[in-house]
Amino acid sequence: MSWSDLPGVFVKYFFMDRIRLIEDLCRGKPPKRNFLLEFTRTTPVVITDGPAGLSGSVKMVGFVPREKLVDELAGKAYRYAYVERGRDMREIACILLKEFYRLEIIDPYIIGGLEMGFKHSWTNINVNERATLLFYTPPDTSFEVRTWVEVRKEPDDPYRKYLNALHDIFHYSGKPADYPAYLFHIVEIYDNSNTETGFGRKIYP
Repeated sequence: MSWSDLPGVFVKYFFMDRIRLIEDLCRGKPPKRNFLLEFTRTTPVVITDGPAGLSGSVKMVGFVPREKLVDELAGKAYRYAYVERGRDMREIACILLKEFYRLEIIDPYIIGGLEMGFKHSWTNINVNERATLLFYTPPDTSFEVRTWVEVRKEPDDPYRKYLNALHDIFHYSGKPADYPAYLFHIVEIYDNSNTETGFGRKIYP
């Protein structure tokens, strides 16, 4: 599967517009007036069902590498998180663009995240491997991404190492992050935007 198989409107929203935001940070451009709204494309509500009941939890998610590259990039993420850390947000943004936010190395069909709360989502996903990611960027844009979920629990799992280290490139607190990772495999996408082409229209597959 290739990038061209995904709907362009979602590729622009989740991938391209996010990369352009990081490009602006790398170039030192002043933040736009709606700067914080731009980050809503990284924080969907993850909707699950199972023993903990029907649940919705806001989680930060991001890109993951293609499978053949994940070991190499997990090593790079570790280096930039704990050894050669960026000095400020501008330098960190430039590192992300150079090493991690390149379309040719990103798997367009997997969205990655970490489990930090270990409550409803964790209970449900470990029993029912289905979840919906509901994205909403006010005032009009919304996408419903239905997925099946892999839980990567083993400490030496390369996806888990990659996502924890990438988290710490931004948010290192002095102790390396060590959380289980979720791989949300895209199954269906619906455009729920308040537009003529939205209102729950299925756009993938």
